[in-house]
Amino acid sequence: MKYKKNKTITIMAVLLFATSAFAGCTGDSDPELDAEDGGYTYVSNVDVYRLMSEDVCDIKELAEAHDWDEIKDIYMNGKNVEKSDGTMKALQQHADASGKKHGLEAYYGTESPLDDYLMAALDGTGMFVGASDSVREQAVEKAVQNQIMTAYAVHELNSAIAKAAAGNFGVDDAQHAWDEGWGLYHGTDETLSCSPYATGDKRAGNFATADADGTALANAAILVAMNEGLVALQAEDLAGATDARDEIVKNLVIIYSQATIRYAHKMNTDSTVEAAQTHQSEGYSFWRVIESIVSDSNPTPGNDCYNGVTMDVSELLSDECSGYMYVTNYDMGDGSDICYNMEMHEVSSDDTELKCDSYMFLPNYGATVFTGAYNSVTHAMNYSWNQSITEGWDYYENTDMGDGNLFTGCYNMVSHETSTDDNATCNSYAWLVDFTMNDGVDTCYNSVTHSSSTVSEAVCESYGWYVNWGATMFTGCYNTVSHATDADMTEATCRGFSYFEGFGTAGINGIYDFSNVPVAGTDYQAAVRAHLQPAWDMLGITTEDIGILQ
Repeated sequence: MKYKKNKTITIMAVLLFATSAFAGCTGDSDPELDAEDGGYTYVSNVDVYRLMSEDVCDIKELAEAHDWDEIKDIYMNGKNVEKSDGTMKALQQHADASGKKHGLEAYYGTESPLDDYLMAALDGTGMFVGASDSVREQAVEKAVQNQIMTAYAVHELNSAIAKAAAGNFGVDDAQHAWDEGWGLYHGTDETLSCSPYATGDKRAGNFATADADGTALANAAILVAMNEGLVALQAEDLAGATDARDEIVKNLVIIYSQATIRYAHKMNTDSTVEAAQTHQSEGYSFWRVIESIVSDSNPTPGNDCYNGVTMDVSELLSDECSGYMYVTNYDMGDGSDICYNMEMHEVSSDDTELKCDSYMFLPNYGATVFTGAYNSVTHAMNYSWNQSITEGWDYYENTDMGDGNLFTGCYNMVSHETSTDDNATCNSYAWLVDFTMNDGVDTCYNSVTHSSSTVSEAVCESYGWYVNWGATMFTGCYNTVSHATDADMTEATCRGFSYFEGFGTAGINGIYDFSNVPVAGTDYQAAVRAHLQPAWDMLGITTEDIGILQ
């Protein structure tokens, strides 16, 4: 459903006529079931609806004692309201959203959003797992008195409009449903304190929006609209009845906006976490009364990215909203793959890892490989001598060579040759086999490119392939989808993004999310006001209508 200014607002209202006495109501004294409650005169019998506030009173008393089992018995089976067929009317019947004309089934995606919430609070399950008794108490009280009663009241008001649109304006049709709306919203005069109407007066006292008698201006406006709507239905004026229904919805938003704001503020000022979480539960229960209306009042429905730390809402898509991550010295992937020499500190032209890693240092590259006689003093090489001759040289001094003569010099005992070599040279002949002659050049060689150079061994062995060389190393908030960076954003803020469906509701749901423990000193009130503003604008609600929290 869409609730827009100057357009039909499909909202729910439930009332029950009370002109005859009602049997089955328990308590110290039965209420006087005359034809009027709080300034509205019924035209049909809606006793079983206006008396439901008695069950609410009993449940509120039991909630303070944390008697969850007894509350469940009254909620599921009824206590004070007997129907004409002798069965008891129970609040759980009003919590069923299936087919009801308030839109909660479609909004929450379940046939029983109100019942699910209350039962979770009673049983300590779902979102209330581990919750304290005080947190559950507030959820139970506000769910019964405000969520269930107001939702069904709106359903009845919408039913009246639907019946009228079908031409069924009569006392037993549209007018009867209209009466039921007031019966549920106001209840009997005797049990007024347990009705949604009472919440309106309390919040008006908090925001200085009550008249001299303490009646909320919003409640006064709702009463006027109820009476005008009834007159319109009696006159078969569909447009007039629709306008009255829209005015009622507008003022319900005022009342429960005030309630949502008030408990957000208490979360900021409470001295203990326990108190803050209790008020978080209370505020969330009030907020659920108008959440679907606020969502439907958005002129451009959409989904939102909410930051639970800053309480800001932005229109980022789901994947981008979820893409925030806080990183420390994070490689941003904006570098280049290069071949770099760590000794020379230069980038090579080699453009592949294979080329870069193929450098090798070759000492004495290109040297002569020799087999033969070699003299290590003169470096002379002799290819004609064999090994025996090469190794037969020796230097003699004044030695009788067998002919009676004394010989001094270099003599070969195998070939019987003499040489003019001095002693050192004569004794330096050696036979070499495949000997490297050290007449080559120390070379840096690349086995892939086959290039060579005479750089040092240290330089040659310092080539390395670096992937993403020169990339930015970032510390801060980084979005892996948009690749946006924010070095100034704190880690807590960066991790605070969550994606919610429904414009105007994301921020408030984030504030009242039980997993977000309230932080003292956080201006939740201002955030709630900002998130509600679009709905106020569409419904014609002014700053003066909301008032200032006292």
